[in-house]
Amino acid sequence: MNPNDARTPPHSAEAEQSVLGALLIDNRVFDVVGNVLAAERFYYPVHAAIYSTIAQLLAKGQPADVVTVFEAGGHDLALLSELSNAVPSARNALRYAELVAEHWLRREMQRVALDLVDELAEPAAGARAVAEIADAAAGKLLGLCAGMSASQEPQWINDVVPAFIDLINDMAEGKVRTVLTGLRDLDEATGGGGRPGELWVLGGRPSMGKSALVQSVALNVSRTHGVLMLTQEDSMTTWLSRAVANLGRVNLADIRNPARARNADAMWSGLAAGVDQLPQHRLLLDDQGGLTLADVRRKAKQAKRKLGGGLDLLIVDYLQLMTGEGDNRNQMLGFIANGLKALAKEMDCWVILLSQLSRKADETTGLPQVAHLRDSGDIEGAADTIGLVHREAQRKKTDENKYWAQLHMAKQKNGPTCTVNLRFDGAHQRFSDWEGPVPSSQRVGGRGDVSSSGLD
Repeated sequence: MNPNDARTPPHSAEAEQSVLGALLIDNRVFDVVGNVLAAERFYYPVHAAIYSTIAQLLAKGQPADVVTVFEAGGHDLALLSELSNAVPSARNALRYAELVAEHWLRREMQRVALDLVDELAEPAAGARAVAEIADAAAGKLLGLCAGMSASQEPQWINDVVPAFIDLINDMAEGKVRTVLTGLRDLDEATGGGGRPGELWVLGGRPSMGKSALVQSVALNVSRTHGVLMLTQEDSMTTWLSRAVANLGRVNLADIRNPARARNADAMWSGLAAGVDQLPQHRLLLDDQGGLTLADVRRKAKQAKRKLGGGLDLLIVDYLQLMTGEGDNRNQMLGFIANGLKALAKEMDCWVILLSQLSRKADETTGLPQVAHLRDSGDIEGAADTIGLVHREAQRKKTDENKYWAQLHMAKQKNGPTCTVNLRFDGAHQRFSDWEGPVPSSQRVGGRGDVSSSGLD
């Protein structure tokens, strides 16, 4: 490549020739270079074709040398001989492969940049919104970078044992990073709350209290950990009103209409008490609607920076308000759910994703089930834990059940399914621990009762 010609796509003929030569003289290096190379990452089509033939032969357990590659792919015999003589040994094969991959990444990023220039040059009337164009470009770039992530090799099971023993010792000494929800029975049911890399999906029908539940968790967690709350449905002031009602034990209706507060002095006193507690919480709030995966990732990065690297919990309220790619809605939401699970692992944080349930949940006489997740797609597969909120008082309210809420833990990858009883105070938008016997109308057992055993 001529460095003075900016129009020439980035590439290295020497690196491509060297990695192919290394493969021809020592097939064992494919185990190393195969983690970073694919045929489409070669600039020259003839090199890509030779690499494909080598990979096909090795996949069949056959040797790949000058003669076998010539016979299998019909490539130029002189070129193959030249390649095999291009390197004295296969010692630097990995570095050659990395150079080929790096040039491919540069070419792809250049292509995204040129596409962006073309889209921005379109007439404003026919072009998409600038923010939409930027999101699409950001998503493509993030996808490219993810594709360049180093692949790990399979390990002998015995080699993993030392790290496993260290983990068990850390757990025994209380050193493992778990994030308590602040709700006693939920923490007990989940073995200590959320963990970095986990995706929890909390589902519920409208007005069942899923947003209030996740807000209670956010306020509990943010006393000791960094939290980012992405609320697409509520504005910041609405979310803050509910938070102050929770913290100050003041009726939300009075905060929403102070002029008609039944006890103005109590309302203002509670409001002040709630506001005074807010600085004690390490909580960041964002109310942008129509989020994409790229938006969430960007905001998570920003939050991690503002929190000094300590983003422990990311909450997205809620899935069906997000936008993304896909041939249909199920596919799009499944893509988003899987993307958030990948983000949890990448950011090393716990992610809670709220989701609507379908109307079929209203038709059942029991607790909601995983099948009731609206536009479910791959949501069930992506989630480590699925909790479904239910309040029987929304169906038939009695004096006995008016504060009773249930969180049906319908899926736990590392624990049994069960149902947790909680107390919901609607006036204060507050979830707390359930004390005493459960209402006689309960459909499942009380606290700690396992409704179906086994691990998912």
